[in-house]
Amino acid sequence: MLVKQTKFWKFFSSVKLVIWLLAIIAALSLIGTFIPQNEEPNVYIDKFGHAGYQFLLTTGLSAIYSAWWFIFFLILLSLNLVVCLLNRLIFKVRFLGTFISHFSILIILLGALIGMAFGQKGMIKINKGEVASSFLGRNEKQVNLGFSIRLDEFIYNENIDPKEKLLVYPVQKGGVCALEAIAQIPTEISAESKIADTGYKVRILRYLPDFVMDTSTKSAASRSAEPNNPAIEIELQDKSGKLATFWVFAHFPDMHQKAGTDFKFIYKWVGRQPKDFISKVAILKDAKEVMSRDIRVNKPLSFGGYTFFQYSYDQDQLGWSGLQVSKDPGVPVVYSGFILLITGLIVIFYVNPLLQRS
Repeated sequence: MLVKQTKFWKFFSSVKLVIWLLAIIAALSLIGTFIPQNEEPNVYIDKFGHAGYQFLLTTGLSAIYSAWWFIFFLILLSLNLVVCLLNRLIFKVRFLGTFISHFSILIILLGALIGMAFGQKGMIKINKGEVASSFLGRNEKQVNLGFSIRLDEFIYNENIDPKEKLLVYPVQKGGVCALEAIAQIPTEISAESKIADTGYKVRILRYLPDFVMDTSTKSAASRSAEPNNPAIEIELQDKSGKLATFWVFAHFPDMHQKAGTDFKFIYKWVGRQPKDFISKVAILKDAKEVMSRDIRVNKPLSFGGYTFFQYSYDQDQLGWSGLQVSKDPGVPVVYSGFILLITGLIVIFYVNPLLQRS
């Protein structure tokens, strides 16, 4: 294809320009992997300090992929690819795969640009029973969802270390506790275990990481999700089937021990790690519930063009759930580009050799 070789055309048809642009974009992308992107101010302040946060905010390094200069380099790369493609375009079947592959890269870049220009991303902190219909997006602007999301329940689960046990020691005459445990009971909730061959059974009812007694309701609760005062509530069933419930504390083994029993219980607590946190939500449209779903770390919810990810939670009181909200209209375009890229590679490596043999 003959094209007039102007200075503009020669500049953008240069292979060196492609290499430089790819190197710059790769370097900026590498920086974006080391610097957290689109986080809340306190994340940057804790990591880089106030001066560092102001520097990142001013330069745009805290939101590289939506910065105007990053988009500028993508546009230059797109122009470069278009000119190179037109400059070398020959309408022959054997070049069809190459053309499709090059064109697919342009489609992928176009999808990325659409996402950067028109996409939305933000956070929603929502309490149990609360309803949210907007979120704080780019440039601290409120973005209306066009529907509402309600948090019905937040569930927090932890991994229990196999070493964590409820140890049971027999109490001998005179109230002397034996030195060796006769049973090591797993601490999974609702698990029922026999205490050796004594005829007694134990069931774990509840676990509280930070036990406190609510004086107003006279009920046990957890002050926070931090293991400041871990305790388990157990149900003890004697030989006759009579039940008794009481608490066993990891840090205070002698507190509230059940009197009159033949056993002493020791809660051997081991540090627990978060296993899963789940937001049970409902989507409301025109004040009517249209769906209810569980949002997990690796199981987002999509509705109305928006995707909700389980991102954070209240680590002190488990009082709220943090949902990350994103909308990227460029994703279908990017997927189309990848399909074209695969098609082009199939033509190059499979179709063309078949045509050459025939």
